[in-house]
Amino acid sequence: MRSTPSPSPSLRSSGTIALLGVLLAAAPLAGCQPDRGPGAVVVAYQLGNNKTCDEVGVREIRAAIFKGTWDEPTVLFSETVPCTNGEVILDPVEPNIYEVRVIGYDQNGVATFDNLGQIAAQRRVEVFDAAESMFDAELTARPAELRVRWRLSGGFASCSNVGIDRFEISAYTTDQTLLHRSTLRCDLAGDSQGYRMVPDPDRSLNGTFLGDVGIQALAANGEKVGTPALFVFDPPGSGYSVDLTIECTEAGCEAELP
Repeated sequence: MRSTPSPSPSLRSSGTIALLGVLLAAAPLAGCQPDRGPGAVVVAYQLGNNKTCDEVGVREIRAAIFKGTWDEPTVLFSETVPCTNGEVILDPVEPNIYEVRVIGYDQNGVATFDNLGQIAAQRRVEVFDAAESMFDAELTARPAELRVRWRLSGGFASCSNVGIDRFEISAYTTDQTLLHRSTLRCDLAGDSQGYRMVPDPDRSLNGTFLGDVGIQALAANGEKVGTPALFVFDPPGSGYSVDLTIECTEAGCEAELP
């Protein structure tokens, strides 16, 4: 029988070199696979017109990324740091597109600054796999919150009983410049204490200047019911709440003073 001839040394050498070349070519491809996993959001913030924390009285900054609305967010990641840090790092964060809320708090824990003044597109961030996403937050002073409650004939009457359909609320600065005007329906449900929040979508209730409020009861046909209930007070400051109470009858409403 004839034996099968063995490959020559030169052929074996060529095959080994070819195989090694394939392995070496494949190695860089394996190393070039993109990184996977959570990323991070680095939130840099600016207070007003480049104010310092001490100048505006902000002590802490809380940054959060969330889904949903600003008023009723589903917070997914959040972190609180001293205002002087200059930035907040949210880590780890799953890749996605998020809304970002940044709020500054004073020494009383009251939210006095936030980034709601930025347009909606500027309040979003996209997080990528295993990468840092930068977010610039421009914080401006929050408006004051104005809350009103009313008692009708000592709490024993309905809106129709006293002929009141709605209330017109006018807010002024301490020098009588109109800041904001809005209406609340008389049958609008209040919170657990009976207060209704005066809507302020334009954030015009400047807490640094707000100091005078008039509340006029109106009938269904728009006629005034009595004269306005008037309140004068010291400006509450950015983000602080002003709670007002009026007593109303068929003759109109009066301010209940503390």
